[in-house]
This record gives sequence, C-alpha cells and structure tokens, in this order.
Amino acid sequence: MIEAAAWRIAKHIKTVVPNHPAPIENLNHSLIITLNFFTVIALSVLGSFFTGHGRETAIILISFALLRQLTGGLHLESSTWCAVATAGTATLLSLISLSHITTLVLTVVGLICVLIFAPAGIEDQTIIPERFYPILKVAGIIIITSNFWIESSHTAIAFCAQGLMLAAYVLFKGGEKI
Repeated sequence: MIEAAAWRIAKHIKTVVPNHPAPIENLNHSLIITLNFFTVIALSVLGSFFTGHGRETAIILISFALLRQLTGGLHLESSTWCAVATAGTATLLSLISLSHITTLVLTVVGLICVLIFAPAGIEDQTIIPERFYPILKVAGIIIITSNFWIESSHTAIAFCAQGLMLAAYVLFKGGEKI
C-alpha cells in the first residue's frame, strides 16, 4: 500500500515537473520513507487514543528509531507491514510496566546485543561510509547506557527490542530481508 502510493506520487511529480533532477526511483524511495514515517506516527496516535498511553508510545518510538538509525537491524520487505508492526508493537509495549530490576536487565540485554551485533544491515539504509561504523556502535552504546541514569522502563523495552532485531538479523537471516 505504501509502496504503491509512493510510486503513484513519484510518477505524478515527474509528470508535473518532467525536468525534476531526481530520477523517479529516487523520488519513489524518498516517498516510501516519508509515507512510512507518517503512517507509523498516525497508527501510533490512533492506538494511543484507545490505550491512553501516548507518552509511553512516543518514548518507545523515539528510543527505538534513534537506536535503529545508528545500529540497523532486521527489515521487513513491505513498508506497509513495517509501519503496522512498528506502530502496533510500540502501542502494545506501551502498556507494560516494569520493575527497576527488569528495566536494568532489558537495558543490559539491549547493550549486549549492540556490543556484539551492531551495526548490521545498514549498508543500503545509510550514506555513512563503512569506516565510520565503529563510531555508530559507540554512539549506540552511549545511548543505551544513558538509560542506566534515566531508568526509563519504556526506553529499556525499546532498546531491548532493537537489540533483539539486530540479533535476529545477524543470527537467523544473515542479512536477508523477511
């Protein structure tokens, strides 16, 4: 659905502005990313409206997205399913309340996964040269360790989920998209 909408919009842009310097494939790719982002936000807001956990959902989405940009991880083949899975998971996870110990354990699990597996699967997702990947790992580690000070259970959930996505990417799919 997102891919089809992006393609129609990209074709329309090229029809209206035929001399636009960007190839239609680049427009399509950018539109997929943009539509995916807004779909995740819209679905999360809708879910939060019903659960009453908007703040918690926002914390999970922001924490997850920030770490994901630095560390990579498993990707779904369809942007539509990615948006639904991301928004649905963040909304459901926002309902969970953790103890202090569980928050620390999940933060440690996320940290270990990033230490071992990050970055993974970002080659096609970033323009950052590979020589800077160790810096991305260190940045991810710094972000996760900040939760030992913040002690946010929802941030711990997001970091653990992202760590598990990294592990799944490397261990089970070997880099394949599912």
